[in-house]
Amino acid sequence: MTDEMDNEALFSAAITPSDGDRAAVEQILSAEQPDAPRFWEPGGGGEAITVPVDGAEIRVYHAKPARPVARRPILFVPGWGTNPQGWFDLTKAVHGRAELYYLETREKASSRILDRRTDMGMSQSARDIGDAIGFLGLSARDFLLLGACWGAAQVLQGLVDRSISAPTVLVGDPMHTLWFSKWLLRWVSPVFPTAALKLVRPLFVKAMIGDMKEPVQKTRAYDFVYSADFWKWQKSAEAAKDFELYGALGGVRDEVFVFNGTSDKVHDPVHYPRLAGELPRGRFLHVPTVESRRELLFGAVALEFAKVSAADGVPPSLARFEKKVR
Repeated sequence: MTDEMDNEALFSAAITPSDGDRAAVEQILSAEQPDAPRFWEPGGGGEAITVPVDGAEIRVYHAKPARPVARRPILFVPGWGTNPQGWFDLTKAVHGRAELYYLETREKASSRILDRRTDMGMSQSARDIGDAIGFLGLSARDFLLLGACWGAAQVLQGLVDRSISAPTVLVGDPMHTLWFSKWLLRWVSPVFPTAALKLVRPLFVKAMIGDMKEPVQKTRAYDFVYSADFWKWQKSAEAAKDFELYGALGGVRDEVFVFNGTSDKVHDPVHYPRLAGELPRGRFLHVPTVESRRELLFGAVALEFAKVSAADGVPPSLARFEKKVR
């Protein structure tokens, strides 16, 4: 049996729904507040914090409600190259209810690279997250570290390297490897001028997401590709061409909650229970909904975790969604 067939069987077994799951999901997603402000805009209730890291500066947005219902803050690390606009739905769940830190890693357009010889690799990005945890004063607090997609991969790399520590680690749709073509990154990208990438951006977009069927995720992808800093993307992708989480997670000592609820061209759900199973203390939650509500789901699940302490483990509202992976 191939690994792919094994993954399919594991995923099918892990997500077998139980009665009442959909009603329970709707209850969780009812946290949505359509009129939530845009925290990254002036007057949106957020502040921009510059965090010094090795060879660069990264940006963190911070929004703190006056009377949070959550017991602890959320530090969120979004996916590859994304912008706050793409995660607006996440804030519709947490606005006014939980303190939120939105961290933009060094491949994002917002970072300031002080030395172009600086490391743009995964372990360095993970160290940046660890440094930000200390800089923001979270090291001494009970907080939730939430990673999405490539941000989740960076968090997991930090756990492998032991450069990141958090009371609760929650990773949604973690990428086990870089989605871009390894052949192109190895042989074409190093000799292809960054300036030329801007000229062929439409072709790049077409090749990457042109056949994506999920409309909301496709729109998000278009937005962040057209706002990208291609030099940062190129150098970060080249540095991650050999990155692979499978086979690397056995030494992670932390309890890690892996979760998923949707599927699209980039986020293949067959991987997530397997990654949880490779983590010695990995746990998997499948919270099913449609792809248009993926970002809202991240916010709603994070809010549930933020309402309880790290010692409480899985919140009671999410316990029914935990699936065995061993």
